[in-house]
Amino acid sequence: MQSSSGSPSRTPIVAVVIVGVAAVAAAAATGGSSVVVALLVGLLLGVVSTLTVAGGSGETRAAADPAPETQVDLVTGLPTHDKLIADLQDALAAGEDRVLTLYLFALDGFKEYNDAYGGACGDALLEWLARKLRDAVGSYGSAYRMRVGSFALLAVGSERFTNALCASAASALSENGDGFQIYCDVGQAALPAEAPSPSAALELAARRAAKHGSERHVKSGRRAPVDRFEALRLVRSRADIATMATGIARRLGVAEAEIETIEAAMHLCDVGNVAVPRAVLGYPGKINGPEWQFILLHTLVGERLLAGPLGMEPVALLVRHSHERWDGAGYPDGLAGEAIPLGSRIVFVCSAFHDMTSDRPHHAALEPADALAQLERGAGSQFDPKVVAAFCAEFADDSEPDLDVVVEA
Repeated sequence: MQSSSGSPSRTPIVAVVIVGVAAVAAAAATGGSSVVVALLVGLLLGVVSTLTVAGGSGETRAAADPAPETQVDLVTGLPTHDKLIADLQDALAAGEDRVLTLYLFALDGFKEYNDAYGGACGDALLEWLARKLRDAVGSYGSAYRMRVGSFALLAVGSERFTNALCASAASALSENGDGFQIYCDVGQAALPAEAPSPSAALELAARRAAKHGSERHVKSGRRAPVDRFEALRLVRSRADIATMATGIARRLGVAEAEIETIEAAMHLCDVGNVAVPRAVLGYPGKINGPEWQFILLHTLVGERLLAGPLGMEPVALLVRHSHERWDGAGYPDGLAGEAIPLGSRIVFVCSAFHDMTSDRPHHAALEPADALAQLERGAGSQFDPKVVAAFCAEFADDSEPDLDVVVEA
């Protein structure tokens, strides 16, 4: 007998328990033998154990029954592999006189990207690519996120039309940055002409995509940096501001042994940008939406590279916290005040000044005086006031003319 919720009905068992309790009470009241009482108690415990097992068996079956796989990918928001299979089955079952073309896009370089920069960065890239794919396809086709690093497109129409749509999708799924290159290998299958079933179509498209990849002569030379020199080659020069950082560290009484670490962190604080698509770094407006995720992750990527293949653990710690704010509103950990390593606080102020006084895609370079005023306004909220004061003093000393040179002139 099943209840409305699908679990076994417990009414008979509860009744037996009640009867057992009543019998025990009656035996006690009439002075019944201990043997009878013991038997009744044993019966009662056995029924309770049965009730417990019955209650748990329903949970065990529920856990054993696999939940149906969602048909929307949680990372990209696109329909999944299972949804594609269902859509293909429905289209073939309808028996309409139209040609369906399935395109499969295998991302060459994604595994290397994911391995080098981490799963969170890999998910950010997939989300970014999926958004580009949706924009490229529009309402003219259906895009899907397949398993591992691949996508699919289902299109209806002439060969010329679907091939043009495929080219647009392939372009959207290709991406590059200073430390990576994603190529797109494409395979297609026409249904039902070339493949009578969804599984046959996927197999044919995958085989053609693999053949396309093997025949592609252009291979990416871009990769994650494997040593310090390669990392320095991939980042913007910060030689002048690194000298400022060491001067500020000495003003604040940092030990000489730690100053070298701060200088290295100043040079490499943005090494994580090698994992950011160039389209994001070069965006002329305010960065928001999915692309902002790359910015939030770049310090973690930098830490991953520096602590891993580059073997610079002390520098990695400073880079991780180089965008924490004094008021705790920074990233990635939301540290505040003195909880932020002093070296990271120095790097943050120096990096902000360097960025403000450099031409960037979203703003023209500020005059040094204007950048200093920005630092002072941010002291106590964005920046450590002590570090800002030391920076202003160091800048003023560097700006003073060398009296010996003036006398000689």
